[in-house]
Amino acid sequence: MKKTLLGLLLLVATGSAFSQETKFGLKAGVNFANLSFSGDGESVSPSSLTSFHFQGYADFPVSPALSIQPGLGLSGKGAKEDEAKINLMYLDIPVNAVAKFPVSTLGKFFIGAGPYAGIKLSEKYSLDGEEAETEEDSFKSADFGLNFLGGLEINNGLTFNVGYGLGLANVVKDSPDGYSVKNKVFTISVGFLF
Repeated sequence: MKKTLLGLLLLVATGSAFSQETKFGLKAGVNFANLSFSGDGESVSPSSLTSFHFQGYADFPVSPALSIQPGLGLSGKGAKEDEAKINLMYLDIPVNAVAKFPVSTLGKFFIGAGPYAGIKLSEKYSLDGEEAETEEDSFKSADFGLNFLGGLEINNGLTFNVGYGLGLANVVKDSPDGYSVKNKVFTISVGFLF
């Protein structure tokens, strides 16, 4: 009984601390997306495709220097080669651990990493600027991988962010044994913490 009461008190105290300091943020920016094709000991990456991302997230402080940031957002991925483009849109769900380092009176630098899960919302192909018809989707509906991020959080809430998403899942439905296609995306964004 004592352990249960102590656990409940600890949970309430922790929840109160989180609710007093929790912030919510929005960020949007540009993606430089690519697909990594590998198999038979070789790896090929076509040219980067420029797209966008938009994300909402929460910032739960665990300590003054560490936060957990779960989020939900749209992220354009894919690749291009000459005049052919593959445009993929995902609903990404990241959970990042973020370390923050004060910078005089300006704000904080931050770096972080964590896993993400992605749900494919759309898949489009184009050739010479015109949409190409396909009978069925070639890409799987789910993706997962790791996020790496860094940036500057100004004291007024403005944020400047860079990031890299490293896909770990083979995202193509019918790839031959030993072959895989994985998402890669470099991001630059501006945001605001409330």
